[in-house]
Amino acid sequence: MKTQRGMSTLGAVLLAGTAGLLTATLLMDWMVIDVHVVDVGSNDFELDAPVHVKVPFPLVVASIASSFIPDEAFEDAEIPPEVAAQKDLVLASIRALLESPDAALVTVRTDDANVDIVKDGDTLRIAVDADDAVVRCNIPIDGVLEALENWDWQTADPHMIFDVLRAAENGELVTVATDDGVRVAIKMW
Repeated sequence: MKTQRGMSTLGAVLLAGTAGLLTATLLMDWMVIDVHVVDVGSNDFELDAPVHVKVPFPLVVASIASSFIPDEAFEDAEIPPEVAAQKDLVLASIRALLESPDAALVTVRTDDANVDIVKDGDTLRIAVDADDAVVRCNIPIDGVLEALENWDWQTADPHMIFDVLRAAENGELVTVATDDGVRVAIKMW
């Protein structure tokens, strides 16, 4: 009697590969860019219908892509020595902010805009309500601290943004909604 081990082995390999891919996908940090144009008549470009585009993007791909940026691109992007001289003060300030209790840090009220900056846990929440747009931004303080601690304080480093994004909580990172019906959101997942 002849057995068909090859078929069961192939099935097991496919199942293991699928399970590995699914696990890697779920463990990866993802950023989703969500663009929604609702009011098509008030924009500078002509659209027949509302547009809604969502683009999921794994942070690891962006990090790998940024490593291909040639070093020559950052030759002129040297950080002034005055910035490096303030390294300890900057890091101490961010640590103090991270350890401080939750509080409203900035409140500005004008006739055409309101600005609120609030420390909420490990996140700095910025809210701008203006006549023509509403902006929300959530900045992970611990991610900023980690990025600055790992930085050489001499040259521009595009990888710093990925340190900050990896520390961001799931949910909306930045949202901009304009009064002409355009809404752009960057979400972490």
